[in-house]
Amino acid sequence: MKEDTTPPGPLIWSLPEPPGRPTTTLSRAGILRAALALADAEGTAALTMRRIATAVGASTPMSLYRYVGSKDGLVDLMIDAVYGEIPLPAAHSGSWRAGLERLSLDTWTVLAKHLWFGSLVHTRPPFGPNALRYFDFRFALLEPLGLGADEMTRITAAIDGHLFGAALQTAEEQRMRARTGLHTEEELAAVAEPVLRPLLADDRYPAFTRWLEGRSPTAVDDSVEWTLACLLDGIAARLGLPKG
Repeated sequence: MKEDTTPPGPLIWSLPEPPGRPTTTLSRAGILRAALALADAEGTAALTMRRIATAVGASTPMSLYRYVGSKDGLVDLMIDAVYGEIPLPAAHSGSWRAGLERLSLDTWTVLAKHLWFGSLVHTRPPFGPNALRYFDFRFALLEPLGLGADEMTRITAAIDGHLFGAALQTAEEQRMRARTGLHTEEELAAVAEPVLRPLLADDRYPAFTRWLEGRSPTAVDDSVEWTLACLLDGIAARLGLPKG
């Protein structure tokens, strides 16, 4: 999405959707669907009101503002829609570790479908109904541990930083692959090999060379899950929390 220097708009939840008109099929839900589809396909750079207006058949981009208030309102809706896709169990499992790990992995499954989320989530306060239900569930997992609000904030910020960072990194890699046409690890390796060969020929980087020759391209496929487990291990150890 292009940078907008206008002051932040009000939360969309404070703006009731206007009644429908017989002369248009526009709706807040339809505009949201179009924005999500566009962002999923092309990222936030393509997310302009003009593109969305074209997608929903609106005569002008300005006609969308009646339904979403502003670009900020649209981002509010998009962020909350993603939170709404994350499944929340009907009840807590009784294990803070298992519950938080399951919630985090389910969150990653959803974020992997909407990689743009990492670049938008911190641009607006996530105070929509789906987001608040998500946060409420997560804090309820931690409350029985007797932690203070600041400690719970640090834990959730660490997990979010990992998941949102993974989304940003994956999105950038996908853009690189689309731009270069190098879609597989084998294609990337074939292009990198002639560049690396002279750099490694004089043995100045022996540890890097051994790593390069010994690595398996598929070994990092589970890096999000592996890193999450390490993160939770560290949190438990630092705060003296029960393992289960």
